[in-house]
Amino acid sequence: MTRSIRLFALAAVLSASVTVARAGAVDPTGHWEGAIVVPSGEMPFEVDIGVDESAALVGTFTNPSEQLVGYPLSKVVVDGAKVTLEIDTGSGSGSQRFVGSVSAEGQVLSGELLVSVYGLPFSFRRTGEARIAAPPHNPSIDAALAKDWQATLVIGKSSLPVRLSMQNNADGSASGTWASGSGVATPLRIAEEGGKLTLTSTVAPASFVGAMSADGTEIAGTLTSGALHQPLTFTPSVR
Repeated sequence: MTRSIRLFALAAVLSASVTVARAGAVDPTGHWEGAIVVPSGEMPFEVDIGVDESAALVGTFTNPSEQLVGYPLSKVVVDGAKVTLEIDTGSGSGSQRFVGSVSAEGQVLSGELLVSVYGLPFSFRRTGEARIAAPPHNPSIDAALAKDWQATLVIGKSSLPVRLSMQNNADGSASGTWASGSGVATPLRIAEEGGKLTLTSTVAPASFVGAMSADGTEIAGTLTSGALHQPLTFTPSVR
């Protein structure tokens, strides 16, 4: 069970974006705080649900025990009083879903977190407005870096495809995301100095430090996430 809960960690280093569905009248928007009940006690959690520019529901979750902050939910579905929040880390372990209902007074969301064959009770209380951070604006980067890249992360006998995208924006800033497996993309802080490229996740304790080859055909370096220090080489994506 502990292994199942901790699957949020490594793959979340590299995942997220949002697919949203909405139906029914319950308003789930706001900042929610509470806990999931696990065999060892309670695991504090926070959930933020807001509305984007297209009026679609979007959301993030925060899990202090895994040092995950503002990790995007892959799906937010509302059907009457029922709310389903889906997390897909792209790790190949499948998605996890918070399935619950909003109380009559609209201040408590409770139900079960479904992980594999397990159901873990949770209860969140709405404490204010949603706190969904905007993606970071980074200084512009070398034009040769501003494209889509791909890599394979090898850990033991397992391998995980990784996607990296960086671009320069019209306002002079740069933006970037990365994702693993089928997961959606999470934003990055990008720093480029003296030929060294540093990518830092805004939602998890993970970073990549590397350099682009002279011919621009690869970015080789090391991915760091906690105790993990793993070589990783990106090459341009083939469309």
